[in-house]
Amino acid sequence: MSQEQFKVDFIGVGSGKCGSTWLYENIIQHPEVFNGNPKEIHYFGDLYEQQDFTWYRDLFAGSEGKIKGEFSISYMYHPLAAERIYEHFPNAKIIAMVRDPVERTYSDYQHFIRKGDVSRDYPFSEYIRDQDKLKFGYYTDYLAPFYEHFPKGNILVLVLEEMQHDLAACYRQIFEFIGVENIDFLPEGVEEKRNQGVNYRFLKLENVLVRTYRFMAKRGLTGFAERLKRSGLAQFVRKLNAKSEPLPEMDSASRQKLVDYFAEEQTRLAQLLGRDTQIWNR
Repeated sequence: MSQEQFKVDFIGVGSGKCGSTWLYENIIQHPEVFNGNPKEIHYFGDLYEQQDFTWYRDLFAGSEGKIKGEFSISYMYHPLAAERIYEHFPNAKIIAMVRDPVERTYSDYQHFIRKGDVSRDYPFSEYIRDQDKLKFGYYTDYLAPFYEHFPKGNILVLVLEEMQHDLAACYRQIFEFIGVENIDFLPEGVEEKRNQGVNYRFLKLENVLVRTYRFMAKRGLTGFAERLKRSGLAQFVRKLNAKSEPLPEMDSASRQKLVDYFAEEQTRLAQLLGRDTQIWNR
């Protein structure tokens, strides 16, 4: 397939900690969708000036006759990603996934602990004092460049909490959006939650796993990094290292602070999506 003929049908752009891994792994179960490329390619973000377009195209080798797509959550946050995607694929369908920003912020906090960027003893109440840690919940700011470049009909914004009410209807909507013929296909294990945060016995071990994946992904070794992440060995190590007790819950004072902080964003997002009411009911 020549560079001129090559096109990607859909691109998932984020947001992080909103279920994008679960969504992507379900989409590629569809027999009409190519399942060979890894998630988190990051080409239109940090790798755009490091790798040429041939590198990106070659990741989809063997995809002829299939619907092609990828998910990289960094695209939502990169200031040039929307423009770059449009330059190469002006007809691509853009998928974004959002989640109650209060819950997303707490999930991010737990993720930073797993990465080793935040100490397990660092209080969440202190973490949210830094507004840079809250900005990722302002979805409208990051979605705006995609609405500026792409037709509104080419953008699908999914709300995680709404998806969970009627998974069959949601995936029917997704499959119709990306252009498959069998829109009634329901992925196996679609109700199984994946990539959830858990408690670990030895946090340093999880830090090493996460940092190794991040190191390789940033250097274009996405395929190998993803195979390592999904390998039986990595899953086995994580299973042995996992604690049975759930993660601690968010304290009520921090929750109320975040509810107040994101109140305006709820209104902005509802307006962007053409809704009359708030999206998250608390």
